[in-house]
Amino acid sequence: MRKTSNYRKSTLPSDTKWEQIDWFHINRYVEKLQQRIYRAECLGDKRQVRNLQRLLVKSKAMLLVSIKRVTQINKGKKTAGVDGETALSNRDRLQLFYDLSKLNIEKHNPKPSHRTYIKKKNGKLRPLSIPTIRGRIYQNIIKGALEPQWEARFEPISYGFRPKRGCHDAIARIFMAIKDGFLKGILKVVLTI
Repeated sequence: MRKTSNYRKSTLPSDTKWEQIDWFHINRYVEKLQQRIYRAECLGDKRQVRNLQRLLVKSKAMLLVSIKRVTQINKGKKTAGVDGETALSNRDRLQLFYDLSKLNIEKHNPKPSHRTYIKKKNGKLRPLSIPTIRGRIYQNIIKGALEPQWEARFEPISYGFRPKRGCHDAIARIFMAIKDGFLKGILKVVLTI
């Protein structure tokens, strides 16, 4: 009989501590759902894509991954939105999980972003909007559900704002295309002589 994940249940046991959470299995569960979304999009099964996206958005595993990413991994984890809320301790993160577990993401009414200005090198100011921590968590959940679908649709030669791709990959691709074109040109010259 196949063992089901504890993270598909409605919530974690009340005596669970943040340090005791099995992050390996949670991340694997989320990645498998994202892979299933990607495969369904590649096969053109729109209904399956939507069903899997709904499952991922409502899963407690994706909520846990999003809380961890927003409050521990991201650079802006210490910045608060207009509500002034941050979750820097493990107890705060777990409480945030329990609070958000009771809410429905579809009924989330986002608060306005905190507007601040950062000085640029030339002396001008660049506007920056900082959403609330709950808004950032919900954004990350939706991103996790939409990204696999759109990765299947994007061209393989596009590199802007894509996961695990950057300007160095684009430069390497251009270099290889030029090198291959240059070598093909030399071969044509050599073969015609």
